[in-house]
Amino acid sequence: MNNMLVKLNEMPTERDWREVRKRALVTVGKMSDDAPTEKWKHDILKARHSPIRRLHFSFYIELPYWVSVHLCRHVHSQPYVKSQRNDRQNAYDRNKAPQSEIVSMIWDMNAEELMNIANKRLCMKASAETREVVTKICELVEQYMPEFCGLLVPMCVYNGGICHEMRPCGRIIDKTM
Repeated sequence: MNNMLVKLNEMPTERDWREVRKRALVTVGKMSDDAPTEKWKHDILKARHSPIRRLHFSFYIELPYWVSVHLCRHVHSQPYVKSQRNDRQNAYDRNKAPQSEIVSMIWDMNAEELMNIANKRLCMKASAETREVVTKICELVEQYMPEFCGLLVPMCVYNGGICHEMRPCGRIIDKTM
C-alpha cells in the first residue's frame, strides 16, 4: 500500500552493545568494557540470549487502522496508536470510520521481540499489508545494523525449513508430519 510510512526513530548504539556484552559476560563470571565484534553481535542475536532485550528500537508508522491492530497483539512490544476518539480528534466520526482510515503510531520493542515479530508477521499467513509494514521495519534495521541480516525471517525459515503452524501457508512443507 502506498499510503504506509515506516521510519526508524531509535536504534541501539555502540554503548548499548557494550552493555549487552557486559550482561552476557556477568552470567559467566567475567567482566569487560570492550566493544563486541560484529560476529559476536550476530551470534548473540542468533542465539536469542536474554541480554539482547537491552537493545531498544522505536519506529514511527502510518498505516491503516486494521493493520495497527495486528501489530498491537505483540505483547512484548509497546504500541502507541493515535486515538480515534471523537473527543480527541475531529477529522472523522469514529463511529463511521472505515477500518482503512490511516492512523499513526510509535512502536517500541527490544531486539528479541523484533525477531519474534518478524517470525510471525513475515509468514505468508499474515496479511500482505502487515507483511509490508514488517518488511519495511526489517529492511531499515538491516540497513543500519547488518548484524541482524538473516535473522529477521519467517518462523519456518528460522526453524530450518519446518513449519509448525496449524494451517501452514505452503511456503515450506513440514517434514515432521
